[in-house]
Amino acid sequence: MKFAARDGMSSRTLAYTASPSTRTPSETHAAPGWFTGAQRVSTPATEERTHAERPRVKPTTQNVLRGQEIFTPGTGHGLVYIVRSGTIRLYKVLPDGRSINLGLLGPNTIFTQEETADGIASGSIAEALVDSTVSIVEASSLAALIEESPELAAAVVAGMTRRITELQTLVEHLLVRDTAVRLATTLMQLAGRFGRPTADGMTAIALPLTHQGLANMIGSNRVTVTRKLLELQEAGYVRSLGRNALAVNIDQLREFAQAASETK
Repeated sequence: MKFAARDGMSSRTLAYTASPSTRTPSETHAAPGWFTGAQRVSTPATEERTHAERPRVKPTTQNVLRGQEIFTPGTGHGLVYIVRSGTIRLYKVLPDGRSINLGLLGPNTIFTQEETADGIASGSIAEALVDSTVSIVEASSLAALIEESPELAAAVVAGMTRRITELQTLVEHLLVRDTAVRLATTLMQLAGRFGRPTADGMTAIALPLTHQGLANMIGSNRVTVTRKLLELQEAGYVRSLGRNALAVNIDQLREFAQAASETK
């Protein structure tokens, strides 16, 4: 498998072995344990039984630069990816060329490529929204890895709970079909993940955000996003901090999104 990266002027490919439990590629390293500094309590009998039954699962860990793709449609099958740090954007390209976010995945969240064997799923794209670190394990080895690390099991459950909530929210907003609601919700998510407080009580999003980039996240187009952002700014929910920089009032955006959804 390969990781394809785009940086505008050039592209690079990072090699990744399809068998992370048995081989270590030059750009990756075997993860010694799930959480740095965490200690797993076990007895000698437990250790002896574990080693006798099967070799210890060793996921590989990949550093992914901002804008670098982890997988695209047709790649990434049979592997499970676990975010260690940073944020991964999981999205689909729609038939008309627009794209829409399936989720912004933070630490301890699991994601995989869609199963396309039935011919229905079109495949998704995973891209680093910021410089991130991802652990990779074969799907067949995930159960053994979770058994070895109770900390990972708890983190996975919490991460999957967040993912279910995000997907339910996405379905609701797609049914509403209101671009302003999808934009407001995405800005709230970004502020929650990358926000820092401002002197006037708003939250600055510490991430460059172009209008086209926001359009790609919500399945819209640049012109519409620009118009909706101006409306949110006029209402005082969003403030421009300069080129590609925004500050938002999270509470007001939440009230706006809820009210708009209820009236549709």
